[in-house]
Amino acid sequence: MLLPHIKALGQNNDYRDSDTLRRLLALSKESPDKVQLYWDLANAYLLAYPDSAATSARIGMELAQKIKDKNGELSCMHLLCVSLANLGNYVGALDIGFKALALAEDTRKAGWIIHSDIVLLNCYREQEDYREALKYGYNAEKLLAHPYPKTGTATVALGLLSSVLERNNQLDSALYFAEKSYELTNGFSEIYGILGNIHGKLGQPELALDYYRKGIPVSISNSANTGLIEIYNGMSKAFVDLGKTDSAVYYAYKSISQLGIRSFPEGVLKASRQLVSLYELKGINDSTIKYLKLENTIKDSMFSRKKMREAQNYEFNETLNQQKLSSQKQLDITKTRTYALLSIITVFLLLGYFLWRNNLRKQKVNALLRNQKQEIQNTLTELKSTQAQLIQSEKMASLGELTAGIAHEIQNPLNFVNNFSEINKELLSELKDEMKNGKIFEANEIANSIIENEDKISHHGQRADAIVKGMMQHSRVSSNKKESIQINTLADESLRLSYYSFRAKDKSFNAILKTDFDNNIENINVIPQDIGRVLLNLFNNAFYAVDEKSKQLNNDYKPTVEVSTKKVGNKLAVRIKDNGNGIPDKVLSKIFQPFFTTKPTGKGTGLGLSLSFDIIKAHGGEIRVESKENEGSVFTIVL
Repeated sequence: MLLPHIKALGQNNDYRDSDTLRRLLALSKESPDKVQLYWDLANAYLLAYPDSAATSARIGMELAQKIKDKNGELSCMHLLCVSLANLGNYVGALDIGFKALALAEDTRKAGWIIHSDIVLLNCYREQEDYREALKYGYNAEKLLAHPYPKTGTATVALGLLSSVLERNNQLDSALYFAEKSYELTNGFSEIYGILGNIHGKLGQPELALDYYRKGIPVSISNSANTGLIEIYNGMSKAFVDLGKTDSAVYYAYKSISQLGIRSFPEGVLKASRQLVSLYELKGINDSTIKYLKLENTIKDSMFSRKKMREAQNYEFNETLNQQKLSSQKQLDITKTRTYALLSIITVFLLLGYFLWRNNLRKQKVNALLRNQKQEIQNTLTELKSTQAQLIQSEKMASLGELTAGIAHEIQNPLNFVNNFSEINKELLSELKDEMKNGKIFEANEIANSIIENEDKISHHGQRADAIVKGMMQHSRVSSNKKESIQINTLADESLRLSYYSFRAKDKSFNAILKTDFDNNIENINVIPQDIGRVLLNLFNNAFYAVDEKSKQLNNDYKPTVEVSTKKVGNKLAVRIKDNGNGIPDKVLSKIFQPFFTTKPTGKGTGLGLSLSFDIIKAHGGEIRVESKENEGSVFTIVL
């Protein structure tokens, strides 16, 4: 039977405090504090009423899982494992114990792993599977810092390890760890009985009795009924060794009369065997027969329990074996991948070797080429001169192309202005004639036509003005002063500014805005005005696209514009997505050309994306576009 330890399985557990704990639980809300109260209640019941302890521990565990309190969940799982083991439900105890160990290993905290090893050690010890118990005991001992810390965890870990060694008759090792535990003793009453048992087996009954007597008050204060039963049985055996039969009978009877004996058949069996032996020695036949019957009854009961436990363990072990087979299969796959990787590495090493040999050959060739250095230098000078001429030619060609574009774009609105101006001259002459003849109605009609033509002249004049301003932006010299900015903030501000600008022009316009910013992105050095201009242009295009689609579809369509940022290595990406009409494949390759636009005449100059492309390129980045017709577009800026 496992006794308590600090912060893991409890200390000074007194079931008489349970009423106070239940009152506190009734007033508590779901929180880690309430989980702790369930743990305290289970701990209070642990040694006296293990069934009540198991119930409280399970409720605490389920509450901790619900509110995602990992520490509380682990604490309650450890206590539940011990309670189930104390009740003889070893399959249930092992199931909870292994789950707790997996959860503890995920935390990578040595303290939780030690606690999990301790409860599994206890579970296997109670089943008398000492080989498995020692495995977890030694695991816990290795994780303890050296010299051993003076904590309840270290005390219990070393004490239980010594108990398993004592039961397995490895007495020297058992004594070593028991004495270490005794030096650190922090309310662990079982260590006194363990030391007593070891010295008893070593033929030192007086020393054994000394430890047993020291353990009695500690066990009483911890309500450790089973611990007292073990101590009294040990004292009875020690007195037999000393030839004090009456004292041996007294403590054997005290053991079998101890509170909680009915839930501890192992203790009953030890005491009844002791009494059979003692009464037979004294020649008291009726008492000998009485306790002999009790011994046989307990043997039969324990034999049935053992067979049932073996059947349960077989089923549980089969489940574990299946899990191990699955793990081994995964391990085999991993090994295969590892071997494949090693093969690839070997290939690369061979390639490296051949490359190294080739490099040596190249060095020899380079030695020969040094003799031709002067000739190459002369050729390079000529190439630079030719390159300069080509660059100048390319500049002139680009300037000619740009000038032709400007002329073509401005010619259209100028033609409209000139045409409507000529028409207005003719209409004004007609207006004078009609007014001279007194035809007021006809004169008003002509005046209205003149006003409409003036509106058209103004519209095309503004279009020409937008083209000129766009070209000025293309040619405007930036301050080139880079500043450290947070791209997430700039993207968010640009999104809001563009959206509310659209709302100001059209109150009926609405769109869903979505943002997903990578908080790991650090400040970057850019020209804020230029990058802000690019973002505004892309957001304006996105809002225009979803607005146009919204006008075409019914209310089922939800205009949406998304912006996200992500850090990829030493680069960052700003992604702007809309669910508008998209860009047709046949024009997708042209959208960054000056004066090319997919908007209707008068709605755009075709300079925004061209300017954006140049700005991002000047920053050493790139701008990409993906689009599906009728589904939307995604623009990605990589800096």
